[in-house]
Amino acid sequence: MGKRRSDNRKRFFYPLLAAIALLAGCNTTKHLSDKQYLVRKNKLTLKSEKKIANRGELKDNLERYMIQKRNTTLFGIPFKLVFYNRHYYRLHEKPDSMLPKSVERPEIFDSSKMVKSSENMKNYLNTQGYFYARVKDTVMFAKKKAYPEYDVTTGINYTINNVSYNVDDSSISRIVSSSIDETKLEKGKPFTYSLLDDERSRITQLVRNNGYYYFTQENVNFIKGLDTVDKTIFKDVESPFENAINFISPVKGTSDHKMDIIGKIRREDDTEAYTKCVIASVSVYPDFVSIKDLKDSSMFSETIDSVTFRYHNEYIHPRVLFEHIYLSPGQIYSQADYDKTILKLNELGTFQYISIKFRERPGGKGVLDCFIYLSKIKKLDFTVNPVVSSGSTYSLGSSVGVNVRNRNFAKGANLLTVGVNGGIELAYSDGNDFIHNFSLLTKYYGVNASIDFPKFIAPIPNDLFGSGNLPHTILGVGENVIDRVNYFTLGNTSANLSYNWRETDTKTWSFSPAFMNIINVNETDSFRKVLAGNEYLQNSYRATFIEGENISFTFDNINKKHGRNYSFLKLSIEEAGGLLSALNRTGNAFIDTYVTKSFAQYTKFDFDARHYFTLPHSVFAFHFYGGIGLPNGQSTALPYIKQYFAGGPYSLRGWRIRTLGPGSYISTTDTGKNAITTIDRTGDIKLEWNGEYRFPITPLFAGAVKMNGAIFADAGNIWLARKDPGCPGGEFALNTLGQDIAADMGAGARFDIASFLTLRIDVAMPVKKPYIFTDGGWVFNQIDPANSTWRSNNIIFNISIGYPF
Repeated sequence: MGKRRSDNRKRFFYPLLAAIALLAGCNTTKHLSDKQYLVRKNKLTLKSEKKIANRGELKDNLERYMIQKRNTTLFGIPFKLVFYNRHYYRLHEKPDSMLPKSVERPEIFDSSKMVKSSENMKNYLNTQGYFYARVKDTVMFAKKKAYPEYDVTTGINYTINNVSYNVDDSSISRIVSSSIDETKLEKGKPFTYSLLDDERSRITQLVRNNGYYYFTQENVNFIKGLDTVDKTIFKDVESPFENAINFISPVKGTSDHKMDIIGKIRREDDTEAYTKCVIASVSVYPDFVSIKDLKDSSMFSETIDSVTFRYHNEYIHPRVLFEHIYLSPGQIYSQADYDKTILKLNELGTFQYISIKFRERPGGKGVLDCFIYLSKIKKLDFTVNPVVSSGSTYSLGSSVGVNVRNRNFAKGANLLTVGVNGGIELAYSDGNDFIHNFSLLTKYYGVNASIDFPKFIAPIPNDLFGSGNLPHTILGVGENVIDRVNYFTLGNTSANLSYNWRETDTKTWSFSPAFMNIINVNETDSFRKVLAGNEYLQNSYRATFIEGENISFTFDNINKKHGRNYSFLKLSIEEAGGLLSALNRTGNAFIDTYVTKSFAQYTKFDFDARHYFTLPHSVFAFHFYGGIGLPNGQSTALPYIKQYFAGGPYSLRGWRIRTLGPGSYISTTDTGKNAITTIDRTGDIKLEWNGEYRFPITPLFAGAVKMNGAIFADAGNIWLARKDPGCPGGEFALNTLGQDIAADMGAGARFDIASFLTLRIDVAMPVKKPYIFTDGGWVFNQIDPANSTWRSNNIIFNISIGYPF
C-alpha cells in the first residue's frame, strides 16, 4: 500500500517539477545581441550614520525611483518574457502598443537609465531632509545578464531647532502668532521638505480663514537664517524649496545636526493679498444650466435669511440646501466655511457638479458676491450587483441584489433605497454525473427598504454635534427568509433607527437607539428530531422577538495614509432585551398584549482589526476578528441570526461554510465532504486570524481584467458561552484554547474586472483540526495530494465576490 501511494505521488509531482524546471531553464537571453544584457536583479544597499526609524519604508521608496527593473516574475520565473521568446519572430517587430498583455520584451540594461535612477534617489533623499546624500552605482555582468547595484548613503538628516516668522503686516502677524502651537515645524522633528509645504498650506489656510481671500501660498516663503533677514529673499514659484542650503542654516557646534528655520510672509507684488474681504451677497442656482441663468428673468426666486435661491423648477427644497451652506451675507470670508460648504453639498449626493465663485463688486474693495452653481444628477438609480453577506446576518454566502435608489426623495436630498435580493447555496457530493452531484442546500430571498436623511432627526438635536460631522439619520425595514432545505424556514421581519456621524476624517460612529427583529421558524419533522436531543439548538431556532440598541466606532486611515501601510478598526457593542425585561418587571401590559413570543436577552461585543503593509508591488494583509455574545435573563443562547459561524470564503477557507466547531466538538455522522449537508454549526463566541500576501500576476483582455494572486493562512474557531451536554467540547475554556484553534493554508486568484467587480477563487486545506487530539491537532503528516480520498475530504474550493477582508 505504501509503495502504491509513493508511485502516485511520483506521477503527480514529477511532471509538475519538470514543467517548472523547463520554464525556469528557458534561455531568456537567446534573442539578445552581443552587446545587450538582460536586467536580472537590482540590488540596493542603504547606509546611514544614524539609525533610520522607517528604514524599510525608505528603502521601498528608493526602489520606486529605479527606472529600469527586471521583467515581471511569478515565483521567480519570468513567464511573460518566456512567452515572448517563444513567439519572438511573430512579436518582435510589433510596436509595444500591439503586444498582448501576457508577454513582455526583455528588459535590456541601459547605463543612462542607471545614472538617472541614481539622480532620482538623491533628489528623493533631499526632499526627505537627507542632505549630501551619495549614490554609487555599479553593475555586474554574467552570462548575458546584468545585475545593477546601488550603494546609497543617506547623508545628514537635520532636525528642526528654532522656528520663527517675520511678517510685514501687524494684523497678519497676530493671526500667525495666535496659532504658533499648531505649527507643522515642531522642534526636534526630522526635517523634510514636505513639512515646509504643509506649514505653508497651514498658514495660508489660517490667514484665509480670517478674511484674506486673495492671500495665497506664494506669500509664504522660508529663508536661510537669522543673520540674513534683511537680505534678498529666495523666491522661485516653480521650485520654492529648491535647495535646503540656500534657505536653512545648520546650528554650528552641534553633533546632532540641528537647524533654524525662518518663515517670511510678504505681500510682494500682490497688492490685494492683505485686503480683508466681506461677503455681500450669496446667490444659489440649484438647477444651473448655463451662464445665461444669471440674467434669466423667468426663473423663480426665493430668499432665506438673505441667501437668494434662483431655479427653473424646485428640484430640491431651498431650505434643505440652506442648512448645508455656511457662507452668508455680512460675514467675513473664511476658507474653512467655503470648504465645508463644498463638502456638505457634495455629501447630499444629489448634484453632479458643484462650483462656488466669488466676484469683487466694482468700486467695492474687499466686497465679494458669492455664486453657488449646482447641476442636477440623475434622480433614479437602478443597479444589479452582488451582495456579500457577513456572519452577523441571516444571509450567508453570496447573492444577487436588485436595487432602486431615489437620490432626492420628497425633494429633501433624502436617499430612498429599495432592494430585492436572493440566492442559493449548493452542496456537492462525489458521483459519476457531475451535474447531478449538486443538490440544493439553502435558498434565501428578501426585500429591504431604507431612507437616509442627511441630518439628525429627533430625538437627536441637530446642534448636538458639530456641523462638519456629516450627520445622517437612517430608517430601515425588511422582510427576509432563509430556507434550509429539509430542515427549517426562518423568517425575519426587521426595523431599525440609526444615527451615523463622522468625528474626524478617520473616525466615524454609528448609534442605533432602537432595532427590532421578529423571528418565525417553521421546522420539518426531521429537524425536530435533531432539536429534541440538543438544548442549545432548541434555544437557537425558536421563534423570538428581539429589541435592542447598539453602537459602533470605526477607525480607517486609508485616505490619510494614501493607501500605504494603513489600518482599520471597528468596535461594536449591542444589547437586547433590557427594556422589555424592565417593562416586564413593572407588570406592564404591553409585553403580554403585543409580545407573544419569548424575547431575546443578550449582550454582544465585536471587534474587527486589520492592517495592510504595502510594498512596491504587493501587500501583506492581516485581519483579527473576535466577538462574544453573552445570553442572559431568560435566554440561554443567542438567536440564530445573531450567532457566529466559521468556515467558508470569508472565514476559515479550509472548511466549508458553517461546518467548523464549536470548539473541539465533532459528530461521527457529519465529517469530511458530507459535512455540508448537516445542520449549521454556530456559537456564541468567535476568534479568527487571517493573513494574506497579495501580489499582481498579469493583466488580461487588454487590461480590462487584472489577475492578482494571494497566499494565505487562516486560524480560529467558534465556541459556546455555556457548556451543553449535546455538544461536548463546544464550550470556551482557556485551558483548551490551543487545542480548539483550527488552521488552514492555501492560495488563490483574484480577477479585478474593470475596477468594478472582483471575482475570487481560493483553494485551501486544513492543517490543524481541533477534533484531532494527537500532535495538538496538526495534520501536516496526513497531507497526501496524490490520494483522491484525501483531496475530496480536505481540498476546499471557494468561488466568491470581493476580498475576504
